[in-house]
Amino acid sequence: MIENEKKSNFLIAKEKADQVDSEIIQTLQDGESFRVEAGAGSGKTYSLNRVIEWIQTNKWNEYVQNKQSVICIMYTNAAVDVIKERLTNDSFIVPSTIHSFAWTSIKQYQSELVRLIKEDSLFKNTEGDFDDISSVNYTLGNRYKENGVQYLYHNDVLHLFCKLLDNSKFRRIFASKYPLILIDEYQDSNKKIVDKFIEYFISKNKGPQFGFFGDAWQTIY
Repeated sequence: MIENEKKSNFLIAKEKADQVDSEIIQTLQDGESFRVEAGAGSGKTYSLNRVIEWIQTNKWNEYVQNKQSVICIMYTNAAVDVIKERLTNDSFIVPSTIHSFAWTSIKQYQSELVRLIKEDSLFKNTEGDFDDISSVNYTLGNRYKENGVQYLYHNDVLHLFCKLLDNSKFRRIFASKYPLILIDEYQDSNKKIVDKFIEYFISKNKGPQFGFFGDAWQTIY
């Protein structure tokens, strides 16, 4: 009797999970942003993996042809590695931490980064000749200047990413490169960046499509 009851509960839970996953995929097909809100152990990670599998199967030709990438932002490097193991080497899906993604998105705009840094009081106290900055880099996450290069602290990257999101031209380029952005454990993501995504893209129903996975009741902040 107990065995049958456990099996029944499992089947009920699985049917509910499959229904939720179907709703998520339908939302993806409709081009709308979405949020999956559920507690620990409820299957959010399973749903995220199902979404990734569906995207790989159904969006490969479209995104590869347009030279676009789907970004899957994970909270830790360990979580990034888990997603990478599920992908092929030539996959257009790119798992990344928020810091790595932010830097990848802005690092090619060197002249604009130099301008922003020279105008920003946040960087005024960095040792070295402030006016000699000719390029910007992000390696070990320590803020310092050396040989004309401004090296960024981890939070500097997020700060500059937000600054560039205020630029309409940057947003157009950004949206054309990344049609879909999935954020795992969104409640622990940088709030300023999430707010920018909502302000410039989601609230206006334009730009990238977003999928948030997490639990607002569980946050490290």
